[in-house]
Amino acid sequence: MRQVAAQKQPSFPGVIATLSAGFELVAGHWWLVLLPVLLDLFFWLGPRLSILALAERNATILRDAGLWTAELTEQVVQLATRENFFTTLSIPLIGIPALLKGPVPAETPLAPPVLEVHNALLWLVLFVGLSLAGLALATTYLSLIAQAIRAHGRQARLNLRRFVQMLAVNGLRLFGLGLAFLFFLFLVYIPLLPVALFAGLFDAGVALAVLTMGFVLVAVYLSLAVPGIILDGRPLVRAMLDSVRLVQRHMVPTVFLFLLVSVISSGLNSLWLLADDGSWLLLAGIFGHAFVSTALAATVFVFYRDRAASLAGDSEQATESR
Repeated sequence: MRQVAAQKQPSFPGVIATLSAGFELVAGHWWLVLLPVLLDLFFWLGPRLSILALAERNATILRDAGLWTAELTEQVVQLATRENFFTTLSIPLIGIPALLKGPVPAETPLAPPVLEVHNALLWLVLFVGLSLAGLALATTYLSLIAQAIRAHGRQARLNLRRFVQMLAVNGLRLFGLGLAFLFFLFLVYIPLLPVALFAGLFDAGVALAVLTMGFVLVAVYLSLAVPGIILDGRPLVRAMLDSVRLVQRHMVPTVFLFLLVSVISSGLNSLWLLADDGSWLLLAGIFGHAFVSTALAATVFVFYRDRAASLAGDSEQATESR
């Protein structure tokens, strides 16, 4: 009779313990919050890049052509009035977290200069340039978090040359990950879009929920590819495949983790912005936001680190069974 030895399933730290480890890491490496703080200070007190003139001209053209209503034109112009195009530096999902990446504060302690963009070609060049700069900043920020995780609890020197080399490689991989995210989002929306359009005939909220579900599905399954690339230096395709495998294996804790991160982030962002009364009091909100956001990013890295070793164990078992 053939006997199969039952292997004990490894245990992993819970989500709350992982969250605590993320906050502990940032508390012991306070310099990790510097990039988010500096970026928010730039958005708050630095020069602002306005696209108001460009938005007004294009909105007027569309209104005169009968493609837009006067109400929609007015709404677009109002949005452009408080838009700081420099916030493109904080790219979505993986960019440096910024408290002030939304509408600019109505009042500030200093009067920042305003730079106008009047040309559509210049707008495009600035968009590409700022997005690439934002990607470089995000790669640096995430790499510093990864370095702190590797060095946590032990003495480890930073190999500056190796660090800079990996910044370029990881930046390209993150760029590829962004393209892959858009591609898979497109594939998911092919079946979901007709469902959302049909649901929208009865309830716009249901249609929005369907579209949001598709976005969240792709984002969650690819979420652990970021620490795979930055922390373990995995190639793009392998990082994405490992992310999917880890999410499938740890679906409940992964969903719980990102739900908790989302709730904490959105809830505290509202709290930090309560200090936005046009005074220097907003500095407290900027520092608080930088600390919490960096701790949440570190939590995702720790969550990945604690579970990624199980993938190597699977590969060894598959090799032995052949």
